[in-house]
Amino acid sequence: NVLDHKVLFTSDAALLTSPETAKMVVDNAVIPGWWEDRFKAAMVKLASIQVKTGYQGQIRKNCRVINY
Repeated sequence: NVLDHKVLFTSDAALLTSPETAKMVVDNAVIPGWWEDRFKAAMVKLASIQVKTGYQGQIRKNCRVINY
């Protein structure tokens, strides 16, 4: 979708503005399984992060602003 300029987020569209990230987009599109393997590894890594509870963290009403 990024290569076809059919993305929802400006951050995705911005991937084509740099030669370095544009190459990554192309590699993701043309190398079979490359993106999927990296995505799976990232999800496993993310799953190992401990959930913050109580006073360790907060669910923000607006992700850019700390709740007061």
